[in-house]
Amino acid sequence: MMGTLKKYKKTVTLAFVILFTALGVQSSHADYYPAGIQQNVSEQTLLNNGWRLVYESTYSTANSSTGSEFRPSESFMIVTGKSIGSNVLTTVAAAPTAQVFTETIINTPQLINGTYWYYTPGDSIGYSPTDVISQIPADTTGCAGITRSCASDPTRLSWHLTGYAGGFRLGNAGWINSDADGGNLYLKQVWTWNGPAAPAPAPKPVETYVRKSTNLQFNEAMYGSDKLSDPDGQLRKTVDAIDAKYGNLIK
Repeated sequence: MMGTLKKYKKTVTLAFVILFTALGVQSSHADYYPAGIQQNVSEQTLLNNGWRLVYESTYSTANSSTGSEFRPSESFMIVTGKSIGSNVLTTVAAAPTAQVFTETIINTPQLINGTYWYYTPGDSIGYSPTDVISQIPADTTGCAGITRSCASDPTRLSWHLTGYAGGFRLGNAGWINSDADGGNLYLKQVWTWNGPAAPAPAPKPVETYVRKSTNLQFNEAMYGSDKLSDPDGQLRKTVDAIDAKYGNLIK
């Protein structure tokens, strides 16, 4: 009996999956649209939830002063990074694209989806768990210059927007701006997603005409049943045209 029930449940589940696929039902961003900074996230998690990788380069690759090369056209974006050869993203933060690229003045991040983001063309772009940052020009908060480590504040991410330097920090690593500094060992990434698919428009209601039993006009008498469907309106147009031209003669 239990075996039969399990088989039945599997069959019902499969039927729903096929039905939802056929109807174009898609997951919303709530399936993976994390609030706040996340750590150690598998790339497969993003792929499984409709995110698409649109930009990737080493930390030693220089960024333009505006970051236009990694600004996606889609509505939402994730800014992240990882070690080369790994499929685990060190830090992850998601937000609407337009808000991420809203210019901020130096050291004044804005709170978006649980994360403090900053975008200062000519200086840097990135995010922080708090509103305390030090853009000089990238955010050096919690980093030790002598050891070039940011281990005391590993959830921050900061990339230069100077036109001549690449990323600055990711997780525990800092000053990873060039190959000589180890920038070729880390990747900058931007993922994007355009939000849930718009629902299909509701079908138009089918017009129904009811025949009168007495005092029929010509155009009303043309209908051969009490209820006649005319989905595209062509019958109505034809009858109206005949009525307009000959109606007075045959009433």
